[in-house]
Amino acid sequence: MDKNNDLLKLSVIFAMIGILLIIFNGHLANAFGSVWLQSNGGVMDTGEYLFMKTSYANASLVIGGILFGGSFLAMIYSLYQMKNK
Repeated sequence: MDKNNDLLKLSVIFAMIGILLIIFNGHLANAFGSVWLQSNGGVMDTGEYLFMKTSYANASLVIGGILFGGSFLAMIYSLYQMKNK
């Protein structure tokens, strides 16, 4: 039962990280886009900058979705194992 509790705690933490990545993806995209723009000298075409911001937003959505989905499945498995013992 100790392993199931650890799995449940870990999956809740990763699920929360995934939800935070999904919720704050716009802020993350703006921050990473600004860092990318500054690393390239501060001058860039607007279309290219918007493409990079969109790419960062999509990446944070995908990573957040994978973290949340995998953690949700691990939570269900852990709760199932705790119920059957």
